[in-house]
Amino acid sequence: MLLDSYGRLTYNLRISVTSKCNLNCIFCHKEGNDVLEDKLTPEIIEEIVRIATSYGVRKVKITGGEPLIRKDIVEIVNRVASVQCIQELSMVTNASLLEPLAEPLKKAGLDRVNINIPSLDPHRYYKVTKGKLEPVLRGVRSAVKHGLTPVKINMVLLKGINDDELDDYIKFSSEVNAQIQVIELEPIRIKSELYDKMHIEPFSIERILEDRALRSWVRESMHKRKVYDLGNSTVEVVHPVDNTEFCAFCNRIRLTNDGAFKPCLMRNDNKVYISDAIAKGDHSKVLKAYVKSVMNREPYFKPCSN
Repeated sequence: MLLDSYGRLTYNLRISVTSKCNLNCIFCHKEGNDVLEDKLTPEIIEEIVRIATSYGVRKVKITGGEPLIRKDIVEIVNRVASVQCIQELSMVTNASLLEPLAEPLKKAGLDRVNINIPSLDPHRYYKVTKGKLEPVLRGVRSAVKHGLTPVKINMVLLKGINDDELDDYIKFSSEVNAQIQVIELEPIRIKSELYDKMHIEPFSIERILEDRALRSWVRESMHKRKVYDLGNSTVEVVHPVDNTEFCAFCNRIRLTNDGAFKPCLMRNDNKVYISDAIAKGDHSKVLKAYVKSVMNREPYFKPCSN
């Protein structure tokens, strides 16, 4: 298993299979990549996953854009799932297309899903995404029904939009047997004035959860995020902004839809492109690029030196 120059393990690979989406969320960061051209075929994705697992990657998350708009998404999942040593294969989706796909994705080898739902109010949901909420809720239920569990509902915290909906998320998650992730808005691909308007730190949410929780713990392997057990539901709080502990425990490397290893979500100046190597079928060059990208990893938020 590879260590970067800061002594951090790298065992989590996030693969953006497309930057396209059928919604238009005002906060979407598209994994920090704006390129529309999708260069990753199912065969290429499988090969890169095999290379990454040879260096210790054990978890793969398929992301976008919206992964389910790819017509070959079931094949992609099947190919990744076929790679030995993968302990978990998951996907981030808006779930609007998930209802009929949950069963074939599960059969192809997908373990679980994270579902982005920025509001449980249909009018607010449309305001944020320009989409309809009902197909998403059907997608959540389909995911639970077909065993893509634990289903995690991502609530990106947005000031003045959904910061009063915590109880609604808790109620819904308990009804459908899902979990909640409250995620702090990150300043990526969003205008500064809009970010300043919508950003809110999750401390007020954490105080509410502390008061209600039967117990709480810290996920050491996931950026030391806090988890709260409320009895009928579980809530994780993801606090990445200006958080040195979040970066200190990062274990991720990213593969962009246009064929580059991306060491950090917050940066675009140290990507390692492998498009030429992919086109030429140069296995050794892809392998070297992966190692280089891991060595390029460094914490975005670092402790202040004295």
